[in-house]
Amino acid sequence: MAIHQLIPSFVPGDATGQAALHLQLLLRRMGHAGALYADEVGPGLEGLASPASALRPEPGDLVLYHHGIASPLSSRLMHLPCRRGIVFHNISPARFYEGLPLADALVAGRAQLAAMAPFADVAIGVSDFNAAELRVAGYRNVHTVPLFIEPERFSRASADAKMLQRLEGPGPVLLGVSRVMPHKRFEDLLALHREVLRLRPQARLLMVGGYEPGSRYFRMLQREARGLRGVSFLGRLSHAQLVAAYRSASVFVSMSEHEGFGVPLIEAMAAEVPVLAYAAAAVPETLGGAGVAFDQKRFAFLAELAVDLSEDVSLRGPVIAGQARRLEHFSAPSVQTAFTKALETVLPRPTPTKSRKVPERPRVAMVVQRYGEVTGGAEKLAAQMAEHLAPHWDLTLLTTCAKNHLVWDNAFPPGPDVVDGIKVLRFPSTRVRNIRGFNGLSRQVFDKSNERLREEQWVAEQGPMCPGLLHHLATERDAYDGYLFFTYLYAPTVWGLPLVADRSLLVPTTHDEAPVRFGVYRDVFERPRALLCLTPEEHTLIEKYFPNHAPTRVVGVGVDRPRADGARFKEKHGIHRHYLLYIGRQEPGKGVPELLEYHQALKNRFEDAPDLVLAGDTNMELSGEGVRYLGRIDEQDKHDALAGALAVVVPSRYESLSLLTLESFAQGTPVLVNGRSDVLVGQVERSGAGRAYTDLESFIQGLREVGSEREPMGKRGLAYVKKQGWPQVVAAYREEMQRILEEKRR
Repeated sequence: MAIHQLIPSFVPGDATGQAALHLQLLLRRMGHAGALYADEVGPGLEGLASPASALRPEPGDLVLYHHGIASPLSSRLMHLPCRRGIVFHNISPARFYEGLPLADALVAGRAQLAAMAPFADVAIGVSDFNAAELRVAGYRNVHTVPLFIEPERFSRASADAKMLQRLEGPGPVLLGVSRVMPHKRFEDLLALHREVLRLRPQARLLMVGGYEPGSRYFRMLQREARGLRGVSFLGRLSHAQLVAAYRSASVFVSMSEHEGFGVPLIEAMAAEVPVLAYAAAAVPETLGGAGVAFDQKRFAFLAELAVDLSEDVSLRGPVIAGQARRLEHFSAPSVQTAFTKALETVLPRPTPTKSRKVPERPRVAMVVQRYGEVTGGAEKLAAQMAEHLAPHWDLTLLTTCAKNHLVWDNAFPPGPDVVDGIKVLRFPSTRVRNIRGFNGLSRQVFDKSNERLREEQWVAEQGPMCPGLLHHLATERDAYDGYLFFTYLYAPTVWGLPLVADRSLLVPTTHDEAPVRFGVYRDVFERPRALLCLTPEEHTLIEKYFPNHAPTRVVGVGVDRPRADGARFKEKHGIHRHYLLYIGRQEPGKGVPELLEYHQALKNRFEDAPDLVLAGDTNMELSGEGVRYLGRIDEQDKHDALAGALAVVVPSRYESLSLLTLESFAQGTPVLVNGRSDVLVGQVERSGAGRAYTDLESFIQGLREVGSEREPMGKRGLAYVKKQGWPQVVAAYREEMQRILEEKRR
């Protein structure tokens, strides 16, 4: 069974789309998979929402329709062959738009709402005010599920620095945030500002919100504002700019006369701005006794109150504290409780499962984005762990049909497979990635504050998009006793792990990279039963970005030490000089361009400089004097290459472990690593078997020292890996899974 959501419009800045994303997050936490479908999908959001015409629910599914004014989707909902539900966000009364075409649309929207009542199995209002409207329209199974807020997204640290600087200036500063529409009563904001100017001539008014081009209402506001000082129409802002506006304000003011919920009210609370709001429609309910509500628009009195809220600490402090307490009502756990109660009335009761003895060989699903004939550190680690855990667990690999991580096109057939004796179940990737578009999106969202929509969009574009795998996790969760997810970054983990978090372990392979700062990864690090880290540095990194992380254990990784022959490798490939070696993906993200640059400079300076041998899949042009690219090589060839190298170079700054480093140590070969990676520096310092570089000069000096001390460094590296045996690593994994099994039995 799946729970899908149907939305008239899914575009940036749309509150309904954001609400649907929030509900989807809660649904995942509740163990339900499902997709978003929209009549209009904004450019770049195709990975998050599919066209409404593509919705094909199964009879046991539930479709929640977010009602929109006069949307044709209402008639579509009534004919869907499945369970149906309404999520109602409120429709403004037509009286605010008399004489405009929108007035007729509002009347039609309410007629549609009533027409759907007999066909809805459940109805959800985002406030008691809306829930009452649903009952009047004829709905019976009605519940209130408020929208929720993520307060951390409105912290001062999340504000756009340039916008903060732009908005600096004298106060008090009044702020209004909403779409610029008649029932929002922006003209009343201007009237209030006129009175505040009498008290504080330096006062300013910031008005934030999108408006229709050529809007008569907006032109009227511009005319009224011409005679007032300190008025700024900021238009629609990015999330970080919006946070800057909230954080620059002295008081948030709402003059709206018809709010079904009032999202800006709780955003202002989260941004620690006192709220002054007209107590119409759902506003008193949203405030819940917090902030300051008024029921008469006496602008002279309100101006004095606004100034007091701005300047009187004895008044301002308690108001902000009360608002902080009120935010608990709009927290995700609180909203999830209400949402669960609503869905329990329409979904089949779960069949109670009989407790059974802890099995000797538990059924465990290992989830990783690619598996078999692929190059990648996390994928290789997953394969190694599968090999060593298979004797102890009834193991099934859940993965995609993709081989190429840049595009995720399907290279393997879907369905059951066996790889090196391990059961594999593959699900097709449904979307090929446009890597240029993805890189452009990354530049827009990295190292800045984002709304959840943008981060979820990035995860969708990162991929792989594999709804079949998510559906399998949600519907077959009891087919497995436990789950082991590999790597935090990709969509199957971000959206799959919350579905089965209560019985999941995660090997996050965390790097200090831009995406780890995204709030969208909070569930990944906070909800599994345990995080299995590869190094102490990874543990420290997780502590930094996710202080509320799940219990964490540093388990390391075992290292195989097969026999190898460096001379055999040189003879096979016609290599007659000393060489540096890098094995892995050849791409910019792995630091390969810098390695090529440094090696070329080395060759230009020193006639006896070693060659550079590269092996693995390439996604870039490889050239330069003394550079040999061998493509993908087999395991024996790899170990021979490691044994014969003067040193192994690890150029990536984003590493959670570096198997290549450990495998190099196992062959008695020292390493030269990127000193910008705490993980690599830690491995070199603990082992004493290499050097770190941060620029060309330290690269050359490190190479000189590694070359002169190759033998003693190699011995220290070998001693280091001998301490990291597979028996200890396997025992740690089994112990953590055993805890899950015993808790499940109880």
